This record gives sequence, structure tokens and C-alpha cells, in this order.
Amino acid sequence: MINLVKLERICGAAGISSFEQEIGRILEEEYQSLGLSCKKDGLGSVIAEKCQGQQGPKMMVAAHMDEVGFMVEEIDENGFLKVRPIGSWWSHLILGQWFMVVTKDGKKYPALMGSMATHGLPAEVRNKTVPIEDAYLDLGAEGRDEVLALGIAVGDMVAPWTHFEVMQNPKFVSCKAFDDRIGSYIMVEVAKQLKEESHTPLYFANTVQEEPGLRGARTAVEWVHPDIAFAIDTTLAGDTPANHNICSLGKGVVLSMIDSNSIAPRKLVKYVEGVCKEQDIDYQYAVFNKGGTDSGNIHKAFDGVINMTLSIPIRYMHTNHSMIHTGDVEACIRLICALAKDMDTEVFENLL
Repeated sequence: MINLVKLERICGAAGISSFEQEIGRILEEEYQSLGLSCKKDGLGSVIAEKCQGQQGPKMMVAAHMDEVGFMVEEIDENGFLKVRPIGSWWSHLILGQWFMVVTKDGKKYPALMGSMATHGLPAEVRNKTVPIEDAYLDLGAEGRDEVLALGIAVGDMVAPWTHFEVMQNPKFVSCKAFDDRIGSYIMVEVAKQLKEESHTPLYFANTVQEEPGLRGARTAVEWVHPDIAFAIDTTLAGDTPANHNICSLGKGVVLSMIDSNSIAPRKLVKYVEGVCKEQDIDYQYAVFNKGGTDSGNIHKAFDGVINMTLSIPIRYMHTNHSMIHTGDVEACIRLICALAKDMDTEVFENLL
């Protein structure tokens, strides 16, 4: 059963790339409440350890804490904020949406992403998306001095501001930042379910700065030095009138075979498939050569790390309102728990 209160808390925290402090504190609290020690690497990734004294190969699961957002680039004389995107956005989907400006001392101010009035737009403008470089926020302020008096400054974080919604079918849930806060939630739940279990050494790496280039994964894998690793992330669902691919909400955890910067080892895929079948865990596949996950840097570390990505299908990725299915989340939690308990030296050596 999904803990919706915990999920909302994790997804609702503001934390774009390089501003992950709030979500990092939340995840530290969650792991520490389960009796796990947490450490941070130099970039700020939060790494929790479990059963590190046990025999067996080191297993790392990784999920990135950061979300897409913006950074304040300029405050004009009329009080409008010019912003710079952090992560991938489609400008068509940001106009008129609510965002939250977060100051250096943690104050939060709601703002609307401005747009041109729709009435009277010439066809050549109406039929094009607005250049992302033209994005600006409207705080409802009378001028630059009023904005500065709020403590807002160039370089401040701008995060999506939205609400958490359980849909008509309660297995469908909508919120911001499921990419990849759902991965962080999954790891916390895995830690909870394995609390009284003994298993191979397990490390939960909650990485930073994935969106601009998988940066936290590079330092986290150096810190843990795992033998085997799984990145937990989201992947595009193709079950709507607007998107078509082989992934659907509600059909289980996704075994990601390939993306733009990693290919899952065949022996590892076969092994994970076998665990899914043995444990009666619903699973599906993704074969996309676009996008990427923390696996892109994990598998290239040292002399190579056996690694693949386990994904949650998501609708409306990188928008203020994405959607997931709780059944897929539960399947992923069950799979990671089963992998941790099954992994030992013999299993690992058979994957080489």
C-alpha cells in the first residue's frame, strides 16, 4: 500500500538541480527514522547504508533528488523575473502555470509564468511555441524595488508549484516531480520493508544534478564503489492519445533495455526477468534510445559496474502535473527487495 502522505511530502519539496537541500533533509530524516546512517558526498548526494557489514557484493540503488525548474536570471524595472531553464522544458507547457520562487533564506513566493494575451494573436504567433529564452515570471509586484524587498535575488531557485491529486481511479496519482522523486520514495519504502531483514550490503544513493548531466551519479558511485547497481527512474508512458510506445501505466515496473547513454547487460536483464517471474511481479520493457538516467555514469565507473535501470512509466514528464500508477510503484518496491535478498556472491559471479 502506497503511503500517500509520505509520497506527497517527498514530491512536494522544492529542489531543482543544485538546490536539493530541502528534499535531502527530508530523505535523511526518513532513513534515520529507520535506523540507517546517512552520509553526503561532496556534491550533496545523500547516501544511506544498510547491512554494510554483511557478506556479499555491494549493491547500490540510485534515484535522483533533483527536479526540473528555473533560476532567476534578471529582475527588470517593472518587477518581472526573467528565468533560465534548469533541465528540459517544452515552453508550450509552462505558460500560465504556477511556480514557486525560493529565496536564499528559504522564503517562498508564488508566481505565474507570464504569456501573451490570446485575443488578437496573429496566426504566425499563435501557431508557434514561445522561445524558452523569453520565459518570465509575474509576482504581481509593482516594480523591481518591491521584488528586492521580498529578498528575491538573481540566482534564486524557481520550482514548479502544484498540488497532489489522487485521481478518479485512486491508483492514478498526479503531482510535480515524480521524475524522480518517485524513485526516492521507492528507496525509502524498500529500506522500510527490509528493516528487519539481513541481505547483501545495500546502499541507497539519492543523487543530485541528474537533470543537467547525471552529475551526482558520478560522485555517488565513486563514494560507494558498488559491485552491482540499479538506477530507479521514470520513463515515458505511451498510453495516451498524444503519446504512443510500448510502456503503459499499470502494467508493472519497466525493465529499461537501452537509452541514450546506457545498454543493460543481457545477463542482468535475464536475471531480473527471472526474479520477476519467480516473485510474480508485473513487469514490462522499454527500448528507447532517447533520454538517460543515472545509469549513464554508474556503469562506466572504475573498471565497469554491472548496472541497469528500473523505471516507473509516467505521463506528462517534465511538466507541473505528471501522473503515475501506484501498482507500478509497488511492483518496483517488491522487485528491489527481492533482488537485495537474492543477491549473493554466487548470483553475482554468474552475472559476469
